[in-house]
Amino acid sequence: MKITFICGVFPPEPEPAGVMAHQLATRLAHDGHAVTMIVSFPNRPAGIIYPGYRNRLFSRTVTNEGYALIRCAKWLIGKQRRYVNRILENISFGLSSTWAAWREGRPDVIIIESWPLFATQLAASLASWWNVPYLYYVEDVYPEAAEQAGILNPTGILARLCRGWDRRLCSHSASVIVISETMRNLVAVNRQLPHEHFTIIPNWIDESEVVVRQKDGAWRCSKNIVDSAFVALFAGTMGHVSGAEVLVDVAQLLQGNEDVLLLCIGEGIQKQAMLERASRLNLTNIRFLPFEPRERVPEVQAACDVALLTMRPNNADASVPSKLISYLAASRPIVCAANAESAVAQTVLDAAAGLVVCPGDAQAIADAILRLKRESETARQMGTNARRYFEEHYTLERAHKQFSVLLQQMETSVVNP
Repeated sequence: MKITFICGVFPPEPEPAGVMAHQLATRLAHDGHAVTMIVSFPNRPAGIIYPGYRNRLFSRTVTNEGYALIRCAKWLIGKQRRYVNRILENISFGLSSTWAAWREGRPDVIIIESWPLFATQLAASLASWWNVPYLYYVEDVYPEAAEQAGILNPTGILARLCRGWDRRLCSHSASVIVISETMRNLVAVNRQLPHEHFTIIPNWIDESEVVVRQKDGAWRCSKNIVDSAFVALFAGTMGHVSGAEVLVDVAQLLQGNEDVLLLCIGEGIQKQAMLERASRLNLTNIRFLPFEPRERVPEVQAACDVALLTMRPNNADASVPSKLISYLAASRPIVCAANAESAVAQTVLDAAAGLVVCPGDAQAIADAILRLKRESETARQMGTNARRYFEEHYTLERAHKQFSVLLQQMETSVVNP
């Protein structure tokens, strides 16, 4: 098949969605599909074009993996990541990516993993004009994610208009790809569409890249973390829905436990406020570091004793943090602060991979960390369970098979309408 794949983020950007898109494109090209990836010039998370690139109109290459890679210009979000810049990024990438897709010619299918709703709409309109099917690939549900972040009023006219707009995009898609069963249920109910219209393909990690390691003292040493420290790691985006701001309160509660260190690695709109508050409180048991290069992530995870996954109290599976899969793959016990009915909490419980506590409850998070510190054998078994669950549910091999089946079904339906 000739496949055009439009994706908002892509390596060398560190976002998991881009890494997964690269891996999937590589596998599909290896299968014999003619794959064209249409992406932006790398600039995230800082909103600044990476060294060696420039934000020009168009760049096309054929990669060593066998797929065509087109990079398009877009408006940059900038360091402040203001909402107006996000909207302009969305619209500009929608225009440039759709133009690039048009230049490449009519494919057999378009996979759209871009920012809703403008960028997705433009690509969907091109698919409609060409009369080719498209797959709407949803990792964050809008406007629900914006509502949960407090950006939109759920009962306001703008939220209702966005929901109606997204329903149209979903209904015209050949299938809507979602990353969890609870996300499917949320979208199916809110968009008034049958469950059969959705395909669940969970996020993944290339299992060959994540080898379980014992505690890594070398990385700790490079960051001046003593061997005796009990490290609770939050690794990922500190955004609106992450609920990461509670970790400053957790650190304040744990000040008397001098050997416990909260380590927050990543970027995001909440990070600066967390840094400033920790500084005002003179907290020495919480540290903030930028994202590490992707190849060093296994070292980072091997340096921790427990992994932290926080969500906002009102989160209802409009987004599922990719850090969950990373934690499972690293074979580390998880303290999950999320609604008990959420996808992340259910995964941790089903896997017997950690402890689930109420979101936003700093005391409960602190108590869970201390419990895993005391009960080292329980923590070790949870880590073992985590890796086993990862290998059963979240590998690249599994996701590749699911995408292949979906594409085969689409090819058959085109040949035999």
